[in-house]
Amino acid sequence: MADETKKEQIGSVILDLSRYSGEDLYCDGEVEDRILEIAKNYPEEEFDAIIRDSKDWPTLYHLSSIRGNIVGWIPFDGSEKVLEIGAGPGAITGVLTERCGSVDSVDLSRKRSLINAYRHRNCSNLTIHVGNFEDIEPELDRDYDYVFLIGVLEYAGSYLHSSDPFGQELRTILSHVKPGGRVVIAIENRIGLKYWAGCAEDHSGRYFGGIESYSAKEEPAKTFTRPALERLLLENGVNEYAFYYPYPDYKFTSVLFSDRRLPEAGELNENIRNFDRDRLLLFDEKKAYQGITQDGLYPLFANSFEVVVGPALAVDYCKFSNDRAPEYRIRTEMDLVNGKVRKYPQTKAAGEHVLRMAESAMALSARYAVSSAGEGHPKLPEMGGKPSEKSGEAEETAAAAKPRTLNIAPCALTKDGGVEFPYVGGRSLESLLDESLQAGDGERFLSLLNEYRIRVGQGSLQQISDYDMTFSNLLIQGDLWTAIDYEWAVPRSIPVEELLFRSLLVYYLEDGKRSERCEELIGNERLLKAVGIPEKDAQRLAREEQDFQKHVTGGVVSLGEFRAQMGTQVIKPAQLQTEEEKDAAKELLKQEHEEKQELNSIQVYYDTGRGFSEEESYWIGEQYQEEGLVTFTVTVPEEAQRLRVDPAICPCVVLIRNARINEAEQKVVRRLVRVNGRHYTNGSIVYTTMDPSMEWDLKKLRRKTGIPEGEDFDLELTLQMAGLPSTMAQAMEDRK
Repeated sequence: MADETKKEQIGSVILDLSRYSGEDLYCDGEVEDRILEIAKNYPEEEFDAIIRDSKDWPTLYHLSSIRGNIVGWIPFDGSEKVLEIGAGPGAITGVLTERCGSVDSVDLSRKRSLINAYRHRNCSNLTIHVGNFEDIEPELDRDYDYVFLIGVLEYAGSYLHSSDPFGQELRTILSHVKPGGRVVIAIENRIGLKYWAGCAEDHSGRYFGGIESYSAKEEPAKTFTRPALERLLLENGVNEYAFYYPYPDYKFTSVLFSDRRLPEAGELNENIRNFDRDRLLLFDEKKAYQGITQDGLYPLFANSFEVVVGPALAVDYCKFSNDRAPEYRIRTEMDLVNGKVRKYPQTKAAGEHVLRMAESAMALSARYAVSSAGEGHPKLPEMGGKPSEKSGEAEETAAAAKPRTLNIAPCALTKDGGVEFPYVGGRSLESLLDESLQAGDGERFLSLLNEYRIRVGQGSLQQISDYDMTFSNLLIQGDLWTAIDYEWAVPRSIPVEELLFRSLLVYYLEDGKRSERCEELIGNERLLKAVGIPEKDAQRLAREEQDFQKHVTGGVVSLGEFRAQMGTQVIKPAQLQTEEEKDAAKELLKQEHEEKQELNSIQVYYDTGRGFSEEESYWIGEQYQEEGLVTFTVTVPEEAQRLRVDPAICPCVVLIRNARINEAEQKVVRRLVRVNGRHYTNGSIVYTTMDPSMEWDLKKLRRKTGIPEGEDFDLELTLQMAGLPSTMAQAMEDRK
């Protein structure tokens, strides 16, 4: 029986400490103190900006809303009674409290439980039990609809005193599930492809730790292969279960596959995700996945598993659109048994965006229904070589006999705030184009583009178009072409040539090898002619696409971009590098050396009444200390009216750590400085220009510090500086 005197209430959340030992046995140190302060003082809506500014792994891992995707696809009805084991700071808890009836969360750490409680303080359906699971478990209810072990089972050996900790954990958990209930387990695959390709084992940080069957004497956790995990289930009486495959992994799921809906090779292209540590790059995972998926081996080499023990769920696939502005974040689910596809908003702000799809379906269906009656057909120029008269006559006869139209998948509103479509079989136009490139068949590639122009261009007089009529959104079965996604339909007529060009651009951006292959087989000039877009229009349309992506993302940084900003390295051993890669590495080292020299270049200017000039300037010799610190002294002559210090000749971040005049500290120096960069509240100055500068009005500075006119003085500055990559500086400049 829980001791009522050892319960705390934070907002609407109950924190049960009756089984807490009084000591947190694991902790991330100071970073958890910082995360606790964030949870106390900031709403979840501001977490994305905080993560973006912090650029560190613990903040991303504990606060990112993407963590919740691992349970966000489950079709809850809102009445479920849920138990969450190993809740930590609550990365998953929020989704459960929002979509279930009641949630009991368990965690060993009081500090992490406090973070969880503060970030979900408005949730009256949440109770957090703090302490070792062995101590808490006997008092937990035994009629839960769901029990969740997300990244927990692998640690069973560290918190259960048993010769069979994994089996005991499973048996114990099953005893708390009501008949017809479910257990959900998310865990890494011991032999996931990323580990073969050069990622360190997630828990120990050792390369090939899991692949070598955890040969080290002490391992913090132990994961499983699929056969071993199935064996664990069967040996403990579990016969009803389903495997799902979170990609790239369960921590930051963007797509969820299943045995009924396994991935195609082109869908697995988010493989560089080493947020917490450096990794090796021993081979191209995307290329390896091609053979793995074709041979039906993906279930063995997926990076993570999500196992649902219990009755089957009506979801076989789910894709999350995370890297968007809140008003456009959605998820797309497939229910293959019932032949349905559903889309749901991931945020309240995205509700209107989802509901608008039903209206778009009606308008697009009307457009292409009109076109099938013979109205609005586009006249197309020749695609490649000039066809013979006979072949032209044959095409005209075939077209007259069988109109080449476009089918629009119907859409209906659901009772739970989403939209529903029928599942459409067939192959995507994208996969057929890929097949043409792989076969070296440029003419078939052009023929498919021509078919796109004919079908998508129908009904062009109607004031409705699907801006996102990309190759992956068109499914083909024989002569039937179906558009399955019209999320970005607009109430205007867009020329089919522009839609085709954008689709080709998106096709290239998803895989750079495609553009290279097209250039080899077809040539860009012929390809643009086939698309029907002049070079000048191509440049304009490419800029419009950039603007569209900025609108959709709303400045949200994708996980791939964020990883690059965090600075973790992807290291390809020299023996595996091509000559081109070796040359590129040498060039990068050369650039880094030049940037270091640029960062070491400090120039001082005086204005004695004639403005700043090179004649009245000099360079400071290299004075750098540790951590980018530099201290130097400027002797300001009595006749100087203004002083300018250029801290570098490249984009950089500068912090004035200290300023002294005639050996006395003067904080006013920092307040009076004028810069051509941007000031931040922490005192740092971000320069995106190649010519950063700091400038002082010496008349005002003398007056504020009491230095008489007509006297020279010594100004000692201590600056802390870091170079800013030119690409990052340009991106920041573009956002202004």
